[in-house]
Amino acid sequence: MNNKIKILHLEDCSSDSELIHSLIERGGIGHDYFVADNEKDFINTLETENIDIILSDYSLPGYNGNEALKFAREKYFQMPFIFVSGTMGEDVAINAMLNGATDYMLKNKLERLVPAITRAMHEYELEIKRKQAEKTLLESEEKFRTYIECAPDGVFIIDNTGRYIEVNKSACLITGYSKEEIEKMSIRDLLADESLKDGQDYFKKLMETGIATSDLWHKHIDGSMRCLTINAVMLSETRFLGFAKDITNRKQAEFALKESEQTLVKQNTDYLNLNKEYAALNEELTESLNRIQHINDELIITKAKAEESDKLKSSFLANMSHEIRTPLTAIMGFSAFLLHPGLSNEKIENFVQIINASSLQLMTIISDIIDISKIETGQITIESELININNLLNELWVTYKKLVELKKLSLNCLCDRPNNVIQVKTDGNRVKQVLCNLLNNAIKFTKEGNIEFGYKIKGNFIVFYVKDTGIGISQENHALVFQRFRQVDATDNRIYGGNGLGLSISKALVEKLGGAITVDSELGVGSTFMFTVPFIEKIDSTVSTELTTKPDKFMHWNEKTILIVEDEANNHAYIEALLSVTNVNILHAWNGKEAVEQVKNHPDISLVLMDVKMPLMDGYEATRIIKKMRPTLPVIAQTAYALSYERKNALEAGCDNYISKPINRDLFMEVINNYLS
Repeated sequence: MNNKIKILHLEDCSSDSELIHSLIERGGIGHDYFVADNEKDFINTLETENIDIILSDYSLPGYNGNEALKFAREKYFQMPFIFVSGTMGEDVAINAMLNGATDYMLKNKLERLVPAITRAMHEYELEIKRKQAEKTLLESEEKFRTYIECAPDGVFIIDNTGRYIEVNKSACLITGYSKEEIEKMSIRDLLADESLKDGQDYFKKLMETGIATSDLWHKHIDGSMRCLTINAVMLSETRFLGFAKDITNRKQAEFALKESEQTLVKQNTDYLNLNKEYAALNEELTESLNRIQHINDELIITKAKAEESDKLKSSFLANMSHEIRTPLTAIMGFSAFLLHPGLSNEKIENFVQIINASSLQLMTIISDIIDISKIETGQITIESELININNLLNELWVTYKKLVELKKLSLNCLCDRPNNVIQVKTDGNRVKQVLCNLLNNAIKFTKEGNIEFGYKIKGNFIVFYVKDTGIGISQENHALVFQRFRQVDATDNRIYGGNGLGLSISKALVEKLGGAITVDSELGVGSTFMFTVPFIEKIDSTVSTELTTKPDKFMHWNEKTILIVEDEANNHAYIEALLSVTNVNILHAWNGKEAVEQVKNHPDISLVLMDVKMPLMDGYEATRIIKKMRPTLPVIAQTAYALSYERKNALEAGCDNYISKPINRDLFMEVINNYLS
């Protein structure tokens, strides 16, 4: 014992305590000596002085050694406790040892005291060290198990047959199997076929050398393959500890790296060449005067562009005002003429045709403004469905034939495969819109000759075209015509009207469809506009291959009942007027709630014309309720919302069809007839 120890002596006889103290000093034990002759001082000294060993008499007035021993063992379990007594018999001594005393001796045989203290303190220190070692070992084992369980890499223990004995969470995550599943498997069960041979060699090396490392492909529970770096060591002849790290991404990156090495070499050469160019450029830019002059030139160009942009916007606003007022003047003027009495039928019919043509012109202008706004804000949407190309072009030919003949021109439609069913998955309305823009321009700018439109299939694209013998466009203006607000003739006294948006809208739509638009034109000869749409040949028998035809002028639905759901009185009056010639029975509802009640109360209703935006309950909610009541009752949505997703919303709500406002009479009657005929 190199350090001082603190000795507490429970003794009521001062001469005995002095004798024992002197023996301890002569024995060469470094110590601090404390004496207590009663229970209170004994307990107080234990609690305040950090005592190392207790010497105790057996019998004391009001207290005894057994009570002191009991207290010491309850509070200080491992502390040495030696009885030093003159009255202690053999039976008492044995009982004391059984109760936890370290040793005992009689006061008349104190020659054993110093060796007993030395031995007791030595055993005490050994016991403390053993307990500390056990605690340290337990903590170490717990830390090791925590590390293993929380390790980011897979950790496993296998036996000498290759079967898994224990695995951690990461091993389960890497393979996808549960702990219970893996512990029923062997290495062979998880190895990919291409790694079986390498796996056998790896395990053989591990058995022979006690350590092995290898990259092996393993099967994941989802069927994929994962490359794992396995490091294993021998724990015993029958146990091996292994660590698995998923390096699949690294392996894939290595493969990609090898493939890109040649590209990198080429890029490096290019970069070296660029560095040479930059060095030469730096020499040219050494003089600050040249840099300042360059900046000034850029500012002048920017200013010119800004001024040109302001000029274009001003010109566009003035032009748009003219373009809107022109058809509006005709609509208001000839509408007023219709109120005059005594007009001939011929004049009335002529005035109505002018009003209709002006309304269509105004609608086109409004649609162009909406489209260019959506294009500017990135809100233009494309709907994809299979369309019959030959049908689409035949419908356009029927529509434009009369317009072209009025200008004494000829119109030809040429299809690459006129006798085949050609279907393409695209937005048919947008393709039709672009073709209409190009046909309208061709008619506008062609005085004599002919107009031809059609398509050709080239590889994975359909090439649509519109060709005319009109005024043509000079080479320097080919790119300009696709810019918004731009026209070849932008003067106030230009011959041809227009808002300068049609071609810029067409260009944006074609690019959204996945194609490109170009022009081939010569001034005074004519123009050919072409645009492409991606094409993958596919036939769907549900897509109509028949031409759309106009309905009979007079239809009779005498025994049918139509419910008109419309909150605007003027719109209701117009729809009722359209239907009046059919002798159909008409019911009316001002909102969605009334519509639901009408359907409940009138089982004879044959069809519902459903407005979308209404008070109390909108058309979508009303349709959902009606379809639950009568699933087979046709519901046709009709709305003034001019947005492409409105048709999709209507169909998802349960509507059978969709008509947008303003209502086209022929289309309106045709759609209804499809459900009532």
